[in-house]
Amino acid sequence: MPEAPPETIPAAPIEPAAAPPDSRGDVVVEIDDVNFSYDRKKDVLRDITMDIRRNEVTAFIGPSGCGKSTLLRCFNRMNDLIPGAAITKGQIRILDTNIYDPAVDVIELRKHIGMVFQKYNPFPKSIY
Repeated sequence: MPEAPPETIPAAPIEPAAAPPDSRGDVVVEIDDVNFSYDRKKDVLRDITMDIRRNEVTAFIGPSGCGKSTLLRCFNRMNDLIPGAAITKGQIRILDTNIYDPAVDVIELRKHIGMVFQKYNPFPKSIY
């Protein structure tokens, strides 16, 4: 005589995990109405406004010469090395700090803000 199947216990319904209130994360970079110029006469970036949130991937995509690298270099103030270059309007805040405030230590800023370009040049001149 075959044995009776073991008693089965119905499984509890599986509930999806609740997402945190703002699963996108906090705003870590705020670009607020920024204009940038290489010569303080003609703005090459105009009216740039955006937020970059923690735990999100952000990509700047566009044709050559549209300002992607120029904007990225504003985040770690690498454009400061170009005579005459400046943000002519607006602010860039990282973790609620205006990174163009004179009290900001640029060396410390650059220790925390990095970027990877599609085509990179680790040495600006030949090492040979």
